[in-house]
Amino acid sequence: MKGLLFLSRLALICNLLFAVCLVFQRIPETGLPDAVKGTVLVLGWILPVFINFSLIIAYLINALLRKATSVPAWLIITNILFFIAQVLIQIVFA
Repeated sequence: MKGLLFLSRLALICNLLFAVCLVFQRIPETGLPDAVKGTVLVLGWILPVFINFSLIIAYLINALLRKATSVPAWLIITNILFFIAQVLIQIVFA
């Protein structure tokens, strides 16, 4: 279960970077180097959708098997809400 906790924390970081990517869309010049912008875009725009999807599957499997998890409930809810927002935004902007 430590792997699930680690992935949940990684997903939270990527979700926060997703919010930063949304800000980058509104602000054309941030003054950041291209390497930083590229890293934030990959970690914030592409990666969280896949991580959150796999986490939701893992959360569902744990719930169906009634296994105890060490992941706090607020972290699970936050990741699920970010996943819903990411899917909706990807559909709208696609």
